[in-house]
Amino acid sequence: MKITSVETIRLALPEGNAVSDAQHRFGQRAGVVVRVHTDAGLTGHGYIYLGVSIHAAQALQVLIERQLAPVLIGQDPFMTRLLRERMAHELEYVGIQGLVHFCLTALDACLWDLMARDLGVPGWRLLGACRDRIPAYAMVGWYYDDDQDLGKYRRAIETVVGDGFTGVKIKVAGGTLEDDVRRIELAQELVGSGGLVMVDANQMLDRNEALRRGLVYQQLGVHWFEEPLRPHDTEGYAWLCDQLTMPVATGENHYGRHAVQALLAARGCDILQPDARRTGGPSEWLEIAGLASAYHVAVASHGGEGVTTHLLMATPTAIWCETGGKPRGTSMYTDRARIEAGMIHAPEAVGFGTELTAETLERYGVKE
Repeated sequence: MKITSVETIRLALPEGNAVSDAQHRFGQRAGVVVRVHTDAGLTGHGYIYLGVSIHAAQALQVLIERQLAPVLIGQDPFMTRLLRERMAHELEYVGIQGLVHFCLTALDACLWDLMARDLGVPGWRLLGACRDRIPAYAMVGWYYDDDQDLGKYRRAIETVVGDGFTGVKIKVAGGTLEDDVRRIELAQELVGSGGLVMVDANQMLDRNEALRRGLVYQQLGVHWFEEPLRPHDTEGYAWLCDQLTMPVATGENHYGRHAVQALLAARGCDILQPDARRTGGPSEWLEIAGLASAYHVAVASHGGEGVTTHLLMATPTAIWCETGGKPRGTSMYTDRARIEAGMIHAPEAVGFGTELTAETLERYGVKE
């Protein structure tokens, strides 16, 4: 089997019910679909969600179509790690982070999806799994527009608790500490004594404020304190971990195994949160999972739909999968993992869950 062509499709996702964290308001969003075609009639699928960085989608397309596709055409997709290194070498001059890493992630995911399809197995089975289900928590505690009374916030949490989730993550640091306490106490009331509440500050605090707020969160019984500092402040994360008994979680904005290794070596997190878009695809996720295992650090994903569910099944120290709650309505993906009683189950469809539906492409695909 040889690769014959590489295709990209840009998605423009309109503003729906806008939500915010402490740093961004998520209105209009974008993504890029990637397809790798072969002479065997099989296609490998990848998808990169770009959030509010809507203009980055075109740059991603140019890098993939003009600079990386020639590296892949004519090659055997089963030579996945060799092709990863060749693609990295091709873009090394501009640095293997940011958009470059997103490109590598999408194409690596396509290659793994091709391998799973050729072998006729779900992706997690190809990886060598250590479980077939994992606890899931719901990230629904956003800042909602026009929600001064926290009515929308309350209803979102009530919905997932009713669906059987025992863990809920909420956004903090978008206002005063008093506002954070109000949001935390309401979430704890809604999940009940057997539930867990995690908080996410989205990098918005300096070291002193992170410690000030962290001590209060800790006293309130918060389960973990996520991404309080900028991702480059490894020393600050190590210091904060020493100051707090509450676990500190980070890693979603650490690009690739080298950044993660430096974070783990510095003891800069209690819980590692890799983001499948920024880990270089399944090839590098597996290496990051090995690092976390070697350092005895728990893994809780950032994001959970699509490829991430498969990857967590093969991550030895994984403890949680992040979700947006129990899926309702139609999905963007052709394959959707099953969530029951707060557990997300390994998908049984062939591939890595990275294929988007024809309806999604027709509705949101940008006609060039």
